[in-house]
Amino acid sequence: MRWLEFVITVPAESHEAVAEICRQAGSQGVRLEADGVVAYLPITGETEERKRFLRERLSHLPEWGLPPVQAVDEREVDDTEWAESWKRFFHVQRVGTRVVIKPSWQEYEPQEGEVVVELDPGMAFGTGQHASTQLCIEFLEELVQEGATVVDVGTGSGILAIVAAKLGAGQVWAGDNDPVAVLTAQRNVARNGVEGVVSVHLAEGCEGTPECDLLVANITAEVIEGLLPDFARCVRRGGFLVVSGIVKERSERIRVLLSRAPWGEVTMREQGEWCAFCARRG
Repeated sequence: MRWLEFVITVPAESHEAVAEICRQAGSQGVRLEADGVVAYLPITGETEERKRFLRERLSHLPEWGLPPVQAVDEREVDDTEWAESWKRFFHVQRVGTRVVIKPSWQEYEPQEGEVVVELDPGMAFGTGQHASTQLCIEFLEELVQEGATVVDVGTGSGILAIVAAKLGAGQVWAGDNDPVAVLTAQRNVARNGVEGVVSVHLAEGCEGTPECDLLVANITAEVIEGLLPDFARCVRRGGFLVVSGIVKERSERIRVLLSRAPWGEVTMREQGEWCAFCARRG
């Protein structure tokens, strides 16, 4: 198969919004980099329509209070070029105090006490290299209790669901509205031997989620705001909500919302332009 690779140069504040637009346009692979977003559209009979949708939606960023796109470059690539591009950017890395993310094509000798997640992101978002994912992992290290029920909304490659399972969760429900992400997450779950703990579902938001002790959502500020009532229904009293994918400019709005009932005990963490919040359900 051949693909259109889009390199969208845009400031960090707009990365998550641009990534979401790319997914809405039908992208089957999104990579966030320091100076922008790289996305892949399959070349089909719908490609021109998808391109028009993508460019039209990108033009609305300033209306949403986000920095505009500076440039959009596109070129055709095949599967081999796509795979090699991932290998150039994705390497073994430690996140938090003991989680290590290892690409499936690299060797790594685990050290005592380390939690190693082997990952092949495929065409889904989530390599552990982005600040929003790292902030979530830091919270998971602190919050996941042995035998806990965890929900991962917008699982992408499945990275956060797998981390939760390897930290001791007893049941992890992972959902995504992208069929490609669901397939990729299922493969990564199997690769890490946590099929008995993690189930992956094609779902919109909290559709079909169980009641949980901890819910994590690494998505966008806008989507998080819309889903907060659903999150409140999913999280048990005394349970925790972790949300990320939030640029600093939008963090105050999320902080205020999480300071209202039924949420409280709000903690914010920052890395670069990105923020994550943890709140406890009262």
